[in-house]
Formats: sequence, C-alpha cells, structure tokens
Amino acid sequence: MLAKKLRHRTLRTAAGATLAVGLAAAVAACSSGSSSSASGSSNGKISGSLKIITWVNPPAVNVLTQIDKEFEQKYPGVKVTLQTAANVNGPYETLLQQTVTSGSADIVTSNSPFQPYPLNASRSNETPIQYWASAGAFAPLNGQSFLNDYSSSAVAAETYQGKTYGIVSGQYQEGVFYNKAIFEKYHLSPPTTYSQFLTLCKTLQSKGVQPLYTALGNVGPVYLQFMYYPAMTDLWYPTAPGGNLSEDLMKGTVKWTDPAFIQGMTEEKTVAQYLEPNYTGVPWESMPGNFAKGDAAMLLDGSWDLASVQAANPNLQVGYFPLPFSNNAADNQSYGQNDLTFYELNASQNKPAANAWLAFFSSPTIYAQYVNATGISPSESSGTYSGYASKVMGSYFGKAVTLNELYPVLSPSDGYYDQTANWPDLQLSVIQGKMSAQQAAETYEKDWTTP
Repeated sequence: MLAKKLRHRTLRTAAGATLAVGLAAAVAACSSGSSSSASGSSNGKISGSLKIITWVNPPAVNVLTQIDKEFEQKYPGVKVTLQTAANVNGPYETLLQQTVTSGSADIVTSNSPFQPYPLNASRSNETPIQYWASAGAFAPLNGQSFLNDYSSSAVAAETYQGKTYGIVSGQYQEGVFYNKAIFEKYHLSPPTTYSQFLTLCKTLQSKGVQPLYTALGNVGPVYLQFMYYPAMTDLWYPTAPGGNLSEDLMKGTVKWTDPAFIQGMTEEKTVAQYLEPNYTGVPWESMPGNFAKGDAAMLLDGSWDLASVQAANPNLQVGYFPLPFSNNAADNQSYGQNDLTFYELNASQNKPAANAWLAFFSSPTIYAQYVNATGISPSESSGTYSGYASKVMGSYFGKAVTLNELYPVLSPSDGYYDQTANWPDLQLSVIQGKMSAQQAAETYEKDWTTP
C-alpha cells in the first residue's frame, strides 16, 4: 500500500492564490455548460466519455477498473477512463488540484473529509475539498436516488447547508489485528479493558513473544494514530458534552487540557513499551509482511493492510479487537476514518454518465464487490459482505466512531503544534519521555485557535 494511508495528512494546503485560481477556473468551466459533442445522452441513452481520477491504492484501483468494465457493458455507448497518480498526499494531490482547476474530469476522489466543517469558515481554515464544495466546484447530489443507499452518518459527513457533495465509499477501521494461533497457544483471549490489555502484553513478553508491532519509518509520528485516535475514542469521546468531540473542541466547550486527553497520552506511553525495538525506524511498508510471518502477536494498523497480510500469508488466521484504553469495556469502541469519496465536478462534460456511474457503483452487488475487494467497512446502510476484512473483523465490521465525530479542523492559522503536519510530533515526544502528557496538552491548548 502507498502512503495514501497517512490519514492525518489530508489535502490541507494553504488556501491562497492557488485555490483562488483553481476555483475561478472550475467555476468558469462549469458556466461553460456541458456542450461537448462526445458527451451526454442521445435519445435517452447514456453515451460519450467519462473520466474518473483517484490515487494508487492497488485493491481499490483493481476493483474500480473491473467496475468500469461492467459499467461499459451496461452502457456500451460510454467509454470510462480511470486516471491514477501515486500517493494521495503527493502526486495525486497535484493531479486533483489540476483537475479541479481545469475541469478536466467528471468524477474526482479524495480522502479528505468534508466534515467537520469549521464553525467560522474562511479561506484560511477550510480544506481544499471544503472550499471547492462550498464555493461551487462540486455538483450537489441532492435528489439522486443512490443517496438513499447510504447510511445517514455517511450522507451527513458530506453535507453542508443542506447540500450533499459526495458519496463516501466506506471507512477503514483501525485497531489491533492478532495472530489467532499465538493466542491459542498461550490460552489468551482478546481483552476488553485497558488493564486486561496490559496483562496480555506482559504475558506475551514473558513467553518471549513480541507483543505489539507498528512502524514509523518513512512515515513519521502520524502512524501513532493507531494509538492516539483510540485513546481519544475510548477516554475522551464518551465525555464530550455535545456528543461530538470535534465540534466541542471547535466551540471551546472542551479544551486540550481536559484530563481525559492527558490520561490518554499517559496510557499511550505505557502501551508503546510493548512495541518492537526501533519502531520509529522500521519502515511502515514492512508492517503487514512482518506481522504475517510472525514477528509479533499483534499488529497496530488499519484494515486497509489486511489485503497485504492475506497476500503475504494466506494461511494466517487473524482476529481483531479495538485497542482498549478505558477500564470501562463499554467505552472501548472501534475507530474508523472515512476514505475514498466520490465528487462530481460541476464542470463535468457528461453529467448523465457521471450520475449513472455513481448509481451503478451504489447498486448492492457492485458495491459489495468493492467492499469485499478493498477491505473497507461499508457506508451503505444494508448489504451482505464476504470479504477477508469482514471475516477478520467479525461483529466490529462497519461499526466505528469516525474521525469527523472525534477530531477537529486543524488550520494553517493555528500555532505550530496544532497544524496538521505537526500535531503528531507531541504524541511521540510524550511516548519517548521528552515531555509530560500535561506539558503536551498545555502546548496544544496554547497553539489552538477556535475555528
């Protein structure tokens, strides 16, 4: 898998001249209409060309390529082009910017969530996706019947002022993936509380088994998200006075110095004692393969890597549980992040085909095909799934607290440590003992500007 999985580093660039030029061009392209002779419908039939862009996530690209072929079979008058670029936060970010600017595709994709939206939105604190959608570069999808296939939370995640701008293909869940054979050998069970988890790690360590595995090499502290998001989910989210921690942080009804956040960082430091030696230097790309060959009993990761684990060792029996930080088992929930989301450009030269493709993708059999191939948890409100990820995650599959409920908008106008690229650095400083959890919390609060 490519570095597209740096969930924290979403497409948040400085909202300045580049975005202004991009939006102006996109709106201009939109106003030019959809008059291409090679697009639209003729005598009620969908025809012409349809272009979609996305980043290189091999399982997703492979299944989307197959779905495009099946779409062309249903609509033989349409030719679909799927253009890709590597790394959602690198070459693809550039491709996305250029495409929206030029209006040169019909459907674009992003993993940058539209919600939470800044309370006092401005060019300085909106993500590009938020800016493009709210300023008219994306076509609202209201009235399209395929929206009815998706859960209310998935629709809400892409809705602003009553307009729904995208469809979330699903969410990748994060947590602990464990080697069932090792657990059976030592008569171990998945823990449901923080204390049970620490006892489990100590037991494995006493048997000479490496308890936990994750890796920060070639990616940096952002991959500590496998600990800091669950800690926030289990300890802080249940106490949010408004029931939505991200909104409460933006409103200022809770602060970064909240005791639950400090407790979470303190517990992260304890959990990190059971990671493999030199976890900060081990390449993140090696995580699935190393776990698959038995280098550790448990892997801290996201469900996007399950396909790689299965490919590396098809015979490995893998289980899943949320990483527990609370001693109240009911508070320990799975955490997930909405991923690949489809947006239709207002400048699309073939909106009939774009809408038909989104409807085709959303149909039960095609959507199940996508979920089973990618390992993503479904955002549709019903369906039956038989993929590897659904079997590994069992009853947790598709059930998670999502990022838009948990984590607020980080703005370039915030102080250094409350900017997207730098926020994880303090988490690593606490884990490495370079500062206390209290000091880190106070630094976050000092750098915070309520959006």
